[in-house]
Amino acid sequence: MIRKLNWGWGLALMYGGFAVFIIFLVIKTYEINDDLVTPDYYAQELRYQEHLDKLKRTAALPEKPEWYVHGRSVYIKFPRNVLEKNLAATAWLYSPSSAKNDLRFSCSADTAGICRLDLSSAERGVYQLKLDWNAGGVTYYNEGTINIY
Repeated sequence: MIRKLNWGWGLALMYGGFAVFIIFLVIKTYEINDDLVTPDYYAQELRYQEHLDKLKRTAALPEKPEWYVHGRSVYIKFPRNVLEKNLAATAWLYSPSSAKNDLRFSCSADTAGICRLDLSSAERGVYQLKLDWNAGGVTYYNEGTINIY
């Protein structure tokens, strides 16, 4: 026997369905990966003017660092005019898809001005290469996108 529902039952079912939907959304939000770009982004925001100064100094260089991927390595070629200075660099491979794939390297250039980064432990994908380097006490910054296959 089929009974017709009155408006009270319809309202209760609609309210119950809405509550189940909200609970479903709350559970789904806990499954989302919300990695921050960097855990200390407040401190980095305060030092942002330093970053802008590095970019300005890099833009003023006649030659800029270049990089290319060959196999499972990234080769960074520094400008010749900074090779005679004490050169040190930090390369950060930032993975937009997951913080666990991020890699950080310290390197210095050889006599040809080339620094090699070994990516044998890197996952395949698109990375943002962030190059922070120092030549003779002057700091510079470059970034670009690389694909690791």
